[in-house]
Amino acid sequence: MKYNYVIFTDAGLDLTKDVREEYGIEYPPKSTIVWPDKSNRTTDVDWEEISSNEFFKLMTNKKNDFSSSIPSPQTVVDRLTEYAKNNQNVIVFTISSFMSGGYSEYSVAAKEVMTKYKDIKIEVIDTLRYGPAIDLMCIQASLYRKQGLEFDEAVAKLKEDVLHVHQIGVLDDLFFLARKGRLSKGVAFMGNMIGIKPLADFCNETGLSEVIGKARGYKKLYSIYTDYIDKTIGDPNGKVFVIAHSLREEVANNFKKMIIDKYHPETIIFTSLGQTTGVNVGPGLAAAYYIGDERVSPNCDYERSVMTELLNKK
Repeated sequence: MKYNYVIFTDAGLDLTKDVREEYGIEYPPKSTIVWPDKSNRTTDVDWEEISSNEFFKLMTNKKNDFSSSIPSPQTVVDRLTEYAKNNQNVIVFTISSFMSGGYSEYSVAAKEVMTKYKDIKIEVIDTLRYGPAIDLMCIQASLYRKQGLEFDEAVAKLKEDVLHVHQIGVLDDLFFLARKGRLSKGVAFMGNMIGIKPLADFCNETGLSEVIGKARGYKKLYSIYTDYIDKTIGDPNGKVFVIAHSLREEVANNFKKMIIDKYHPETIIFTSLGQTTGVNVGPGLAAAYYIGDERVSPNCDYERSVMTELLNKK
């Protein structure tokens, strides 16, 4: 099907082929993964060569180190040019500019292509978030397109929507975080010993996922999970949920069940992290992503206070 505007992302997309086809989301440009043996391999977007679980199990070995790089500038120009030649406008979502150079690269490429194809519009949107939140924005953009929103109207709504995207979940492989320098080894060891589960949401000011609380064990997390969503989503009717995990499928499925039982969403997407996102986030993620009625508060002050209140409940 030819759309009057297309939706695609940088290499941070995690959606499976069937979901991409259902919502008319373009195949993402492939990036490069540097494996522990120092070989450079293009991303296996649809897990044709290795399963998600096998990939993330490799990361649990502290001797294995992976890294990723964004697609080449020419690859991005070529992809955008394909759509321009087909007289299609483009909406591109990129990983947070605080985490990657993708937004800058895609913006430069878009300007180059629009200079040559003057009747084409290309909007590059910095999500200020990563993988699963980008998946969510793609689904939301697809729904706007299905509703008949024209390009400019959809872009305006999506630019506001990104500032409303929440995350609630856990990233509990503390040793991976320590290896990446995000946590001291001592804190990782003690946290692992007592079952600490760091809980995070997105901060618009930093463009990063910020820890807003720490639950001791999954039981505590499950007891407050939908309470946090209640206080940050506004009206849940018609909202899209994306649930993602990296080697935490059981936990993510528990989150999915809780959300379905309480909110009965029309659209809920369940996925594992892709390779580009995965090598930076690591194993141990299980989280849900959704768009709240209100913007995420400045510096996540409101979200942090909500989480503190919930964690302190008897």
